[in-house]
Amino acid sequence: MEGADLVAAGLRPQVIFVREERAEELAVALGGGDTPPPAMYPVDERVAHRLSTLETPPDALAVFPLPERPPLVSLRERAAAGLVVYADGIADPGNMGTLLRAAVAFGAAAFAAAPGSADLYGPKTVRAGMGAVFAVPLCPELPLRELVEQLPGAEVYGLAAHGGTPIGKARRGTPAVLVVGAERPGLSPEALACVTQLVTIPLAPATAGAVESLNAGVAGAIALYEFSRRSAGASEDPPRRSPAPEEG
Repeated sequence: MEGADLVAAGLRPQVIFVREERAEELAVALGGGDTPPPAMYPVDERVAHRLSTLETPPDALAVFPLPERPPLVSLRERAAAGLVVYADGIADPGNMGTLLRAAVAFGAAAFAAAPGSADLYGPKTVRAGMGAVFAVPLCPELPLRELVEQLPGAEVYGLAAHGGTPIGKARRGTPAVLVVGAERPGLSPEALACVTQLVTIPLAPATAGAVESLNAGVAGAIALYEFSRRSAGASEDPPRRSPAPEEG
């Protein structure tokens, strides 16, 4: 992971490299806690460039062990507490990281990705997710069919740009999976075969011809917010009561 904020947001690193001009300051910031600090090595400009994947190396870089993939059978229990998010062929690591960050922000139970999707542990995905890879169980390279088999009776929502039930009217089931595809190709045939309900985020009528769809990260974040604010079995918000007339 690259960047002091990302390094501080993750689990305990195996080793940290810091720019030598900020070594003392970062040693205090990154080495706190009750456990002994990890090995920390000051590096000069030349070495920082060799270690970093960025054009301008950050102040800190760290090596972490990959989180363990949870057993598939454990997803049944996890899904009772929240949505499982499934990335269906999202190839852009920026969108993948954004979706992953939103999944954590709105309490997703787990996050899975189809074979061939952007690497959940790739540098660009990790940066876009701002450390979210450490905050939710990840199941990379997992066919949706195998995921659904572990969740009998699950509601499988397929997020579609057009033609689905407006997401505010979709009933919230448990367990449930939210499937988000890439913006241009949309949901794959394999995913559609598992979907039990297509849902769509309605766009403002004035956007017709200007904005046809939302990218995967933005659309997924909106859908996650919408589902997170409603309990299982609830549909759209009840109508608001009119305010009582003032006594005069």
